Amino acid sequence: MKYFGTDGIRGNENMFTVDFLEKIAWTVCALYGKIGIVIARDTRRSGERIANTLAAAWADRGMRIVNAGVLPTPALAYLTRAYGADLGVMISASHNPPEYNGIKFFAGDGAKITTDEEERFERAIEKASPPERARGEIVEVDGREEYCAHFAARIAPSIKGMRILLDTANGAVSVIGEKFYKALGALPETVFSETDGENINVGCGATHPETLAEAMKKGDYDIGFSFDGDGDRVMCCKNGRMYDGDAMLYVAAKYFAEKGVLDPPVAVGTVMTNMGTEISLKRNGIAFLRTPVGDKYVSEAMLREGALIGGEASGHLIFRAYQNTGDGLLTSLLMCVIERERGIENLDDRVEYPSASCNIDTDAEGIEKFRDEEIARFLEAEREGVAGRIIARPSGTEPKIRLMVEAERYETAREILDKVSAFISAKINNKNSNKDTQVKEYGYLDDDKRRKIISALEARGVRVTDPRTTYIGEDCVIGAGTVIYPMCVLAGKCRIGENVKIYSFTDITDTTVGDNSDLRSVYAIGAVIGARTTVGPFACLRKGAVIGDGCRVGDFVEVKNSVLADGVKAAHLAYIGDAEVGEKTNVGCGTVFANYNGSLKQTVKVGKEVFIGCNANLIAPLEVGDGAYIAGGSTVTEDVPPESLCIARSRQTLKQGWKRK
Repeated sequence: MKYFGTDGIRGNENMFTVDFLEKIAWTVCALYGKIGIVIARDTRRSGERIANTLAAAWADRGMRIVNAGVLPTPALAYLTRAYGADLGVMISASHNPPEYNGIKFFAGDGAKITTDEEERFERAIEKASPPERARGEIVEVDGREEYCAHFAARIAPSIKGMRILLDTANGAVSVIGEKFYKALGALPETVFSETDGENINVGCGATHPETLAEAMKKGDYDIGFSFDGDGDRVMCCKNGRMYDGDAMLYVAAKYFAEKGVLDPPVAVGTVMTNMGTEISLKRNGIAFLRTPVGDKYVSEAMLREGALIGGEASGHLIFRAYQNTGDGLLTSLLMCVIERERGIENLDDRVEYPSASCNIDTDAEGIEKFRDEEIARFLEAEREGVAGRIIARPSGTEPKIRLMVEAERYETAREILDKVSAFISAKINNKNSNKDTQVKEYGYLDDDKRRKIISALEARGVRVTDPRTTYIGEDCVIGAGTVIYPMCVLAGKCRIGENVKIYSFTDITDTTVGDNSDLRSVYAIGAVIGARTTVGPFACLRKGAVIGDGCRVGDFVEVKNSVLADGVKAAHLAYIGDAEVGEKTNVGCGTVFANYNGSLKQTVKVGKEVFIGCNANLIAPLEVGDGAYIAGGSTVTEDVPPESLCIARSRQTLKQGWKRK
């Protein structure tokens, strides 16, 4: 469609001229007649202008407009239903940068209008003409109290005293988040809560969850949440570990299924939902359905199937028993309830498939070329040989092709992604498709762009010792004083602090590193590394690895989906998976956290100042108390109390004079 994408009408704020907005207003008049409309907006700078223009145009044609001001999208959806309005209109570009804006439409039941209705709108908008003038009215309301009171009464959560950190993305949740949680007796604090719209989503919010993880280190919080600009999506953080939409969907579905209220036992996701989530849901007797990307498609499928829960990896979650659209605050509240009652980490036993993703920048012509039959045949051939999935689709909100590959190993996924990206980019952006790479002076694809990235970093005080052999992605942020040695790759959305040393053969993706840390030949993806921490040489940090301040993760140590608190030492040759390790604990050489029994991953929790001797095996589920000592060579299968010595090995036996016969 020309105007509607994945989530309403969206584009640069300059596209929303008075003429275009009046066409939209007149189209609503033509399709719906004289109706009641609730309108709201997020904080971005163009929102008030767009909202006021639309409201005035409708009031001038005899409609009753309820202007709710700045509110999250789900609050607008709720008020549309609560006020008995015929249409809800949200002015927002969701997670996009400040210079974007958009318009989302909601039916009277609080759900987004259907794809069929969007197509009707598309056909009508070009020939829209002004209807007869009539006297309408515009009423100003503050719906925050009603929204908060409704869900407080509906869910009746017991979260009094919970310490909660909210990253409100300088967006719409900034005006309601603390109010919402204070009314429930919780103890919320907020970061990134400016409301001038200049920095909405900039380096914060659900698209930058690493900022929440970093902020939570500075206080004693039970749980944290990171919202997007209009509050319809959210990410969750607990003990340094991030829980995306897939994780929260799985945790909630499993929780409600255990309570016997997930009827029918089915969840809905999208083509982007991780394969491991689907497999884990099915293992728990919960059927799983996929839709195209976009919560409107999830919502439509949920209605067809009678499903009560659905969502996207990006953090859009729909709980149909409470709300008919994605609601970040509602999702965060349910996660608090689950955390207080069960502990979300105790429910999240998924085995995720590693994934790699990227975007290809293009234009309208490139989007059209992407639909070429040659690309379709190429993708079909590539999918035949993959024990996983390859997803390639146009963005619904930006001129990009979005690619995602899942495989049993990240290296495989990344290799396939590079191949697919190079092929599609060549076809849609008129590059030489006979060459997999354009070999230039420095041997990297698009070398001019790479040189500009490095030059900009050097101007800000970053030292790149050999630009010819260094790759740094355009979305990486690196602090002054950091030194990057030859043969390094920093890809995805890496966030590197100040005065960090990154030594040769380090390959990191989507990883955050604190100030004054050293990375020595490290492989990391989706990891968080604290300040004054040394990692490597030859350490592997897989997705979900969170390393605290002042830690030492040495040679041939692998960490996956685990939190190592400040001061932990794991000097060499250890595997730490699905674990929580307390402050100043020592993990001895050869230690293995045995977390997988062939079908289920479980957690090992180790307290503060524990000493784990060499060649120990910790068999999950297991808890080791503060100050405990585990003797070398022990295989530990039962909980170890605090301040105790655990010896779990056979006594040495000597048989003199024995020899093999």
